[in-house]
Amino acid sequence: MATPKMSAKGEKTKARTAAAASARSNTGTAGGAALFMALRKLLRAHEASLVVARDEPGGYELTTRTAGPNGKPVFFGGVRTTRTHTAFYLNPLASDAELAAEMSDRLRSRLEGKSAFHFKTIEPVVFEELTALTARALERLRAAGKL
Repeated sequence: MATPKMSAKGEKTKARTAAAASARSNTGTAGGAALFMALRKLLRAHEASLVVARDEPGGYELTTRTAGPNGKPVFFGGVRTTRTHTAFYLNPLASDAELAAEMSDRLRSRLEGKSAFHFKTIEPVVFEELTALTARALERLRAAGKL
């Protein structure tokens, strides 16, 4: 069965939609893509202990192997690119005050809300601390039997 051809109007709409999606995401820039990849790499180091729930341009998510109270896997962390920044999410921070207290002021200045860090550039010193914080969060979940 042959597929129907898209009209010229449909082709233009499709092109505009793709262009708009690209404009909304800073992954279209060299800096945005590099920032996303650097933060994604930080989380990928823990794939063996967690489950990759999403891995696509502009979005990467890890969940636990065990189910939470609602019967679904628990979100551990992720990276998402927006038009203005790239966000790194570390969900255990929202429920672990001791873990949150371990952050330096430099890293805390990037925190938006309880568990999202916003970045516009690659910051090696901050990323090192974020790497260590992510590893500690995973170890705390493992010790609590929540992986």
